[in-house]
Amino acid sequence: MASYFVACDAQSDGAHAVHDRNLCPPSCFPPDATNEYLGEFTEMAQAVAVARLRFRPARRCRETQGTVALRSKAPPPLLPALTPPRP
Repeated sequence: MASYFVACDAQSDGAHAVHDRNLCPPSCFPPDATNEYLGEFTEMAQAVAVARLRFRPARRCRETQGTVALRSKAPPPLLPALTPPRP
């Protein structure tokens, strides 16, 4: 899991950027910036959803727009597949 932060100051387009501590470069975390810790998540989309509860709009950091975190394998399903009974 990665640690995610949201920038408290909106960017020029009005959106608040969500940063992944592992993927975003150090320039996303300047000492004078105010970033709020969101938590540990397995995917960026989860962190963006949490950031949108506090800041609207919020989106993924521009520095990592094109990157995709790869997993070693797919996570197990939450529920077993349900199939309707046959008549």
